[in-house]
Amino acid sequence: MKIAILGTGMVGHALGTKLVAIGHQVLMGSRTASSEAGQEWLRSVQGQARIGTFADAAAFGEIVLDCTNGANSLAALRLAGAAHLNGKILIQISNPLDFPKGCRPR
Repeated sequence: MKIAILGTGMVGHALGTKLVAIGHQVLMGSRTASSEAGQEWLRSVQGQARIGTFADAAAFGEIVLDCTNGANSLAALRLAGAAHLNGKILIQISNPLDFPKGCRPR
């Protein structure tokens, strides 16, 4: 199955890695196709997937996993494009975390 992952953070990395391992085609998207986090993940799966923009990923996937930071989900979905998301399953995994004063939430 073709699965799009929006977001290059730890959740996207974990899900993408497992999905690749069990044989799915995965395209991880971010704001830019050359993001360092995306490149790092691609190396970690030995090039067995693809990376691109949010729009590239949304156009590619039969299922789209939104793994962005909750505060950025709407912007990422706008960049993915309504036309690319139309008729697809969208699974919202993002979490609107609050990082007060740079600390991780407890």
